[in-house]
Amino acid sequence: MLRVINLTVVLILLLSTLIATKKAIKYYCSYRSEVILIKDVQLNTPDSLISQSDSVLIPINYKGSVDFRNVNPETRKELFILQILPAIVITREQLLDELHHVVFIESRMISKKSISNADSIFLNTIMQKYNADSLGELKKRIYPHPISLALAQAALESGWGTSNIFRNGKNVFGVMSFSTDDARSLIQYTEGDDERYLRTYDSIKESVEHYFLLIATVSSYKKIRQKRWEGGASPNLVKYLSRYHDSTDQYAEMAQSIIASNNLERYDNIVIDPNFKENLSLTSFLMKY
Repeated sequence: MLRVINLTVVLILLLSTLIATKKAIKYYCSYRSEVILIKDVQLNTPDSLISQSDSVLIPINYKGSVDFRNVNPETRKELFILQILPAIVITREQLLDELHHVVFIESRMISKKSISNADSIFLNTIMQKYNADSLGELKKRIYPHPISLALAQAALESGWGTSNIFRNGKNVFGVMSFSTDDARSLIQYTEGDDERYLRTYDSIKESVEHYFLLIATVSSYKKIRQKRWEGGASPNLVKYLSRYHDSTDQYAEMAQSIIASNNLERYDNIVIDPNFKENLSLTSFLMKY
């Protein structure tokens, strides 16, 4: 009887080991996406904004809004950057994680290794999202431009956070709407002007995500995608935003001036605080599956 019990225990252990091994193989054959632990902060006044360094960022999602119109211009710039910076850094980090995911899949394909179902679904979804017809093109579309350029455009398009569409519609980048299906707001710059609509968003993060997606997919921005893939810095990249604003040359000069006078390139190497990042561990994977 004891011998039967011992044999049963051994079989159970062998079966458990086999299952764990299969799960471990599956774990290491699939991409482990990065998880950013975002901290929600209610924003009621400028004092609600949390100070950040220019090297390590606490990922914050600001809920609510603040009116910068009566704030001293120089102070306004600092506060505006504090409000916008987390959404830009978080979005850029997530885009880079997507890019790493694509590179992971590509390397497995090149080495003729199997692709997990999860990775196949991810690749099909993201190819459609970015309207790409090759992995090479997809990588160029996903790869985000520097933080300093996004900050400069945010400052220009929102008037450092004072524009009506920013305050009431969380539209950071002055994105226009051409579809009645969009959440949007009517705006007339001058009396008798044609009706124009600007997009409205539920959050600044949503506005930032849409902005990066537009730069990644609109055909007019093909050149800037190529130049940023080649490692172009913000002051040079603004020259290729020819379709973003009507007065192209002046727009590029203003963006370059904002980048230089506010030393925005200091944010280009900022990283998210490691205490707010995690990956799916092998232990948690085995427990989950």
